[in-house]
Amino acid sequence: MLFQNFRLLFLGLFLLGTFSAQGQDVAADMKRLVNFKKMVPKNQTIYTRQRKAQYESWKKNQIPSNFQIPLDLQSYRDDNSLKYYVIYNPSYKTGVGYVPSNLVQYYEEEAWFAYQKLGSDAPSLSIVLAQQFTESAFNPQAIGDNNMSLGLPQLYLKTAKYLYKTDKETWKEFFYFDKRGKHHFRSTRAMVKFPFVFLPAIKNYQFETKFESIKSYNGTGDEAIKYAEKVMRRSLFYEELFAQYNAVPLDTSHFKENLFGMINFTLMARNQNPIDPDLMDKIFANALAEFYSGYVRTTYIQHYQVPVFENLPRFASQEEDYLVPVDGKDYYIIVEDGQVVYNYFSSSEELFKTLKHIKNNGYYLYYIEKRKRVKVTDLKKVGKRQVYSNIKPGDKIYIPPGTIIKSPKTNLAVMIQ
Repeated sequence: MLFQNFRLLFLGLFLLGTFSAQGQDVAADMKRLVNFKKMVPKNQTIYTRQRKAQYESWKKNQIPSNFQIPLDLQSYRDDNSLKYYVIYNPSYKTGVGYVPSNLVQYYEEEAWFAYQKLGSDAPSLSIVLAQQFTESAFNPQAIGDNNMSLGLPQLYLKTAKYLYKTDKETWKEFFYFDKRGKHHFRSTRAMVKFPFVFLPAIKNYQFETKFESIKSYNGTGDEAIKYAEKVMRRSLFYEELFAQYNAVPLDTSHFKENLFGMINFTLMARNQNPIDPDLMDKIFANALAEFYSGYVRTTYIQHYQVPVFENLPRFASQEEDYLVPVDGKDYYIIVEDGQVVYNYFSSSEELFKTLKHIKNNGYYLYYIEKRKRVKVTDLKKVGKRQVYSNIKPGDKIYIPPGTIIKSPKTNLAVMIQ
């Protein structure tokens, strides 16, 4: 059979983790945020308040560690900012958003509450994050499609009307209609909670029957397929990133079913044809295979079975070079545990040039002479001396446009201006 005797790829058995906080030291936690160096004292005060509220939430709600979003996947943001950051993998050609700190508590709580109520029928946190980042880039104020869709999940007016007509008692807690017939979410939390309730509920509403007039599986367009590929890749990327930081995996036994449902219900709400189950399976298999061959990571527990003969060809070299583009964005490398900064660069010259940039002030190369550190100011004068750097795992290094780095094993943090 297709799903027998092959190695597993992604997240599997759920072992309920006992409650444990990632840390109770706000100052130390703050330094792990991707944009910590850009935070002024006012930002630090606001983040301290946000983080302490998380501590209280973990304790009050007994949120297990595997439902806590890792600090290394968060960026600081207050309620007045819309700036966002992206983790981008050049080899896999996929980026996902760092979760803004003003939304983290909502996502953690709603994912945990949904799991307590529905078990594995609840959408995985990775699916919800992938969908909301794709739809709105974590912007609660986002309005799209000629004012027809809004908020983090980009809820369409047509869908909102259908939900009210079908089950007003449930959905009036999430959104309302003004006198002109426009829909509005009641709060940012309602936007976060929405998909955790929507996906399980919509399966019981005969939603597909309601939109039968647009249902033509043979007519799936390129736009729908590209959307499905994007959400699938981002969901898988989030799953993999969570795997690196959480000792206990999320319960993702219904991951594929919920992922497919989220994609098709979104397409139908847009008056687009849903994707045929067989085609959806093929798209997902390709995404998995491409992810497995391009994004070289070892997961701690495996979940999906991918036959070796169906896997896409591996990259010829695991040390491909990647040229950081000139595109108005800021790119950073976050040095991982077990790695040294030299492993990320194509040459010592590229590393030296990078560390000389003003945004990397404080980082430097050095050699030892008479038991003292001597900073390197000219590589040509180093000779045969052993060169070191003062960069530690967890440090964030700005990568100037035009820099060549080694890509498949490197995630880039991208600041969207």
